[in-house]
Amino acid sequence: MQAELQCHGKDSAQLVSACYEEQVQIILSEFEKCFTDFTSIKPVASYLCFPFGEGIDVDYMASKVAALFELDNSAVESEILTLQNDIEMESRATPGKKGDFWNLLMEQKYPNLRRWALNLTALFGSTYLCETAFSHMKIIKSKYRSTMTDIHLVACLRFATSSYCPAYEKLAASS
Repeated sequence: MQAELQCHGKDSAQLVSACYEEQVQIILSEFEKCFTDFTSIKPVASYLCFPFGEGIDVDYMASKVAALFELDNSAVESEILTLQNDIEMESRATPGKKGDFWNLLMEQKYPNLRRWALNLTALFGSTYLCETAFSHMKIIKSKYRSTMTDIHLVACLRFATSSYCPAYEKLAASS
């Protein structure tokens, strides 16, 4: 915002465009940095989806997990090897219930794997409320409700994304 105010104080249109170009470049580099983080997580997320796949390079996966989540590399490697040879856990790894699988791992036997799996799945779950709000906003603010004010939109979004459930019986009895 301060850079924007400085840009408007300039006399030349060329200087103003150069100032905005600098701001856009800064935003673009921050945006690219966010997505490079996701590319570094991709192999770990793939392993999270199915840890019993063929051709898993245990050394590579252990080093990636240890580096991303600041864990002991040898402990993670040991847990991955133990998990790959655990027939009971492999039988519980059903294709439709990945989150449930990682919760089944015993804390004493797989402390590092449990920690990183829960941390990684939390990354994607934290965007749920935001995505829900955008979906509701798209429905609420349509061309048929174009006169809706921002105050009404905020109230409707708060209501749509809230988990609050009124006590209808108590409200009806009080009137």
